[in-house]
Amino acid sequence: MAKLQHPGIVAVHDAGETQNGLLYYVMECIEGTTLKGTLVESGPRSAREATLIGIDLCSAVSAVHKAGLIHRDIKSQNVMRAVGGRIVLMDFGGVGDLDDVESYSSTLHGTPLYLAPEILEGRSASLAGDIYAVGVLLFNLVSGRFPYEGTSIAEIRRAHRQGHVVRLDAVRRDLPP
Repeated sequence: MAKLQHPGIVAVHDAGETQNGLLYYVMECIEGTTLKGTLVESGPRSAREATLIGIDLCSAVSAVHKAGLIHRDIKSQNVMRAVGGRIVLMDFGGVGDLDDVESYSSTLHGTPLYLAPEILEGRSASLAGDIYAVGVLLFNLVSGRFPYEGTSIAEIRRAHRQGHVVRLDAVRRDLPP
């Protein structure tokens, strides 16, 4: 994580291990609210606001990928809007190294509603999975819904397999095409 130097990524100042063997990291304190909190408090965002958030978030995700890492848990709870408007990607607890995919690919990691269909089916995490999660996050920001919904991993897998997609134009008729 020390490789990650970007205004859209939470800064990590230190990392280590406690005497009890617990790993920790010390990160930047950010005043603000998560995108999930903003959605809950104020409802769906406008197309313009979601676009601006998306641009900032894609820049941060690109920096993660250029550093040879995969985030694996991009979701509205892991992105903050700091006081002043800066969009910050956080929670790198599930990050994976692109050079060592085998070390983390055997376990399902992430939030099921944000996972790409290939990951839900058991294939390895990839850069494409992070990009898919950004798309789901933006869909959620403008609609308050998810493109594929369910209350369990099995239901979400089934929605993907059967093509039961929530149509954005049916949820938000006021959005531009």
